[in-house]
Amino acid sequence: MHIVFRLPPWLAFTVTLVCSVSGTLAHGHNGPDPRAHWVFGKPFLENGVLKSQLGPQLRATGNPSLDDADGLNAIRLDGQQSYFTAEEAWPELKAKLPAKTVTVAAWVSLDSLTQYGGIVSAIQDNGGEEAGWVLGYNEQTFTFAIASKGADDGDGLMTYLQGTTKIASGKWYHVAGVYDGVTTQLWVNGELEAETDVQHGDILYPQDATLAVGAYLDRDEKFPLEGRIAKIAVYDLAARGAWIEHDFEHQKEWAELPATAKKRQPLAFLVAPYLQFATHDSIRVMCECNETSEVSVRYGQSDAFEHTVKATSTDGMLQTAVLENLESEMGYYYQVTAVDSETQQTIQSEVLSFQTASLPETPYAFAVISDTQGNPEVSGKIGELAWGLRPNFLVIPGDLVSTGTVKNQWTYQFFSSLNPLISRVPFYPVLGNHERNADHYYRYMDLPPPEYYYTYRYGNAAFFMLDSNKEMGPESEQYQWLEKQLSKLEQEKASGESGVVWTFVSFHHPAYSSDENDYGDLWKGKSTWGDQRIRPMTELFDRYGVDIVWNGHIHSYERTWKIRDQRPRDDSGTIYMITGGGGGHLEQAGPIRPPFQNTVRRGHHFVFVAVNGSELQLKSYDLEGQLFDTVTLRK
Repeated sequence: MHIVFRLPPWLAFTVTLVCSVSGTLAHGHNGPDPRAHWVFGKPFLENGVLKSQLGPQLRATGNPSLDDADGLNAIRLDGQQSYFTAEEAWPELKAKLPAKTVTVAAWVSLDSLTQYGGIVSAIQDNGGEEAGWVLGYNEQTFTFAIASKGADDGDGLMTYLQGTTKIASGKWYHVAGVYDGVTTQLWVNGELEAETDVQHGDILYPQDATLAVGAYLDRDEKFPLEGRIAKIAVYDLAARGAWIEHDFEHQKEWAELPATAKKRQPLAFLVAPYLQFATHDSIRVMCECNETSEVSVRYGQSDAFEHTVKATSTDGMLQTAVLENLESEMGYYYQVTAVDSETQQTIQSEVLSFQTASLPETPYAFAVISDTQGNPEVSGKIGELAWGLRPNFLVIPGDLVSTGTVKNQWTYQFFSSLNPLISRVPFYPVLGNHERNADHYYRYMDLPPPEYYYTYRYGNAAFFMLDSNKEMGPESEQYQWLEKQLSKLEQEKASGESGVVWTFVSFHHPAYSSDENDYGDLWKGKSTWGDQRIRPMTELFDRYGVDIVWNGHIHSYERTWKIRDQRPRDDSGTIYMITGGGGGHLEQAGPIRPPFQNTVRRGHHFVFVAVNGSELQLKSYDLEGQLFDTVTLRK
């Protein structure tokens, strides 16, 4: 039941002041002031700082721009890199935020919607860790979420309210979230759209967080808002219904304005150029722009660029250029040019390089990096270290991002952090569980069909890439495909036609692992020592002499002895390696050492493999570039 309370005069007066266009507050009255209040626009944004009316100043990231469309004073955010964060450090800021009750109110206009979106947030929502609050939106409606001490299940429990109004692009909305210590409410344009009593007690804040405006921002996720913000106020009291209604009615005409068309952005690379699937005589160059554009790639054996090829695209934004008729194991230089389809604005990448695939008799090297998910600071450093060793290509055994359905994680975490490497060497990925088989994976990758499994040759090696999220038993599609491929390879070897010396396989979930709790809690009892769904596949590896299997999933490093018939051997067999240290939160080996374990290590890392004919050198490096494991194999 929606109960409207009559406001006392002093409270109504306070709200009127908060919503004033000038943003100037009078402090002579006895009513409550907001803990934080920002008016977005002139004259408050200056030199990257938004001056507050009350509370912390906001520091801009990226380039928020002033916007006076509709004759309103607002700031436009690009949905890519621009948002604001409080200048105060979290400990000081946390002490000033509402502790028992809160009201967050905003005027906002959105140009695009994402799975998770934030208008203003002070939050950590990572797995079971849930604390703080966020006024935001999803792919359809506005949302308000909060965690309280009374509902705490040990590491926090957050409740998300979802509104009923379908958000229209370019329209202005008044949105408010309210928590009174017992009831949580979400209001849109003066109407109560959702409420719950799951949360109760004081607000539960995280130990560390950032107050973000114009973004959903926590330790692992960053989803900038695309659209306009005019005003935000945060109170340490729970607003009554009449308060919310008054706050909306005060500037109701904003919500009645026609939708404003999305402003075309200055052309930029949303995903800078990267490389896919190198062969002896071809390679694929891909990029994504923030607006529809025409893309071409100039390339040649010097920066004189003797050749030019136009890219193709299904949406005018993600582009693919296939460079063909190249010389084997040759170095090339390339540069990508994009021209805005409407404004004719032109942008160019820097001059980049690539190398076509090596022939069987030529030495080559590659890096293995897995589970980069959600930690661009670490994955970026690992990518730079790997690039410093100049690999020919990169293998990624899954979990490129934390949530594959969220586009921003691909653009602003995976691609941006690894660009110095993948703009110069092609990468060959497999699906992890965190990709969620999302369309983004298939959209950004250009691999042989069906893409979730495929094979390729490089130098004197054959690689077989599988999706361990799907069935892998003897009756499965992938098992039978791999069996045929390995049998065919064996026949080629017997006839002397293949040139293949080494056979490698990669998929995400490990067949062998000593992790402390993924396959049984080793601190309390027994473990299955890896994913039992995968074990039937190892029979193929034994039968056809697979040399190394690379996995991720466990965020640590582990290398087994050679294994055959599910037992460690000292003469022949397959080495299984977990290389899940590309960025995800680190995991720990259990206290019991299994017989198959050769070495195990906790820490972020990457693997570098160098091959020269019948000799293979494998070296593993930590986040500081220090070698911590090495092995040499000979045939």
